[in-house]
Formats: sequence, C-alpha cells, structure tokens
Amino acid sequence: MAAPLAVRGEFSSADARALTEENARVTLYPASSTTALSLASTDVVRISAAVITAGTTGNLIVTLYDGANASVAAGERLLRVSVLSNSTVVVPLPQAIYCQAGTYPKVLADAAGDVNVTLTGAIEYS
Repeated sequence: MAAPLAVRGEFSSADARALTEENARVTLYPASSTTALSLASTDVVRISAAVITAGTTGNLIVTLYDGANASVAAGERLLRVSVLSNSTVVVPLPQAIYCQAGTYPKVLADAAGDVNVTLTGAIEYS
C-alpha cells in the first residue's frame, strides 16, 4: 500500500442547494500543487479539518457528505455546520472522517448564498 498523499480541498458556489454530483464535489489538490486530482475507485479521502465560510444575508446550514450522487443518503453525512451570515466556522477534527472509497467530499447548503469550503486531509491508496 502506498503512503497517504496530503491534500487540500476547495469548493466555492453562490448557491449550493441543488448542484449536480460533479458540481457539488470538493476539488482535491496535492498539498504542494495547483493541479486537481482524480480519484480511483479504491481511493479513500480522509478529512482532518474544514473551514466553511458563508457570505450571505442569512444563516446557512452546510452539509459535507460523500456518496455516488448529489443527494445525502443514510450514512453519507460527514459533517453538518450552521454558519452565521458573513462568517467563518473552523472545524478541527480530533479524529479524521473518511469518505467512502472512490467518492469525493461534496457540499450541500440549505439556502442560496455564497459558500466556500476548504479542507485538509489525505488520500489513502489501497
């Protein structure tokens, strides 16, 4: 098994309520690169911290999830955070959370408004 690859993830949307699966994905980059990664079906994304910013006139509930489509099914919610209007929530995770093999972390918001998510973690190869 190869050593884990340190990654950061970036997501930005003006309205993350009903995105397609591909558009809801957090884009993953090697820690020292600006070239996006593609996951293989056996790759597992490990998330160790998240920074979520909402730039809107109302509060947002932001869900980070995994899975093969654009809806949050049972067992796919990784993190759910209430973000106040025009503020940032930093979520250090004392224990990492893991996506299902071959799936990207994705973002869903409960209302329209700017949402920005930055993740740190690793990809574990099997």
